[in-house]
Amino acid sequence: MNFDAVNLDVFRPLIPFPTIIKVSVLLTLVVAIFVGYYIFIWSPLQTSIEAEKTQVEHQRVILNKNERLASNIPKKKEEYKKLQTQLIIALNMLPKKSQIPDLLEGVTWAGKDSGLEFSAFKPGSEKVQSIYAEVPVSLSVSGTFRQLLTFLKRVGEMPRIVDVKNLSLTMGKEENLEIKGQAVTYRFVEGGEKKKTSPQR
Repeated sequence: MNFDAVNLDVFRPLIPFPTIIKVSVLLTLVVAIFVGYYIFIWSPLQTSIEAEKTQVEHQRVILNKNERLASNIPKKKEEYKKLQTQLIIALNMLPKKSQIPDLLEGVTWAGKDSGLEFSAFKPGSEKVQSIYAEVPVSLSVSGTFRQLLTFLKRVGEMPRIVDVKNLSLTMGKEENLEIKGQAVTYRFVEGGEKKKTSPQR
């Protein structure tokens, strides 16, 4: 028995039925085949394709983002180098603890070279912040207004940060000014000091 004979045998029970029934059964089989194909093959395949498209689009977005980041790497490296340079400059302007006495001595010499006479120069208590500490010094000097301006100019030209503030001026003897105020410098807080000054838990 060949393949065609087998197919005919399958449909042989339909031969006695009217043509309309045969056509209806045939159409039903065809529709069932198409519905089954759609439900079990076509629809899952389309869902899989859509999922793959979504994944591809997601990967494309990530790729574009990474390409933009990669194109910015030279610029970011340059910015990092500039920040490092600025940090070094800033740290050089903040003396270490061991350098504070020399710095304060430099402030007194700037005053004396300007012609001011010191009657008081008293360091106060430090105020430790996150990476730096304020080192206040109370000062009392006498001299002319020009000498005071020269002193402030020289302090401002010092490589370290020194802030002269809270000045009060009163007339003294021989037309000299009696000047009281505060010179505040800032020093870098080193790693060991941070541990000591951090609150205990």
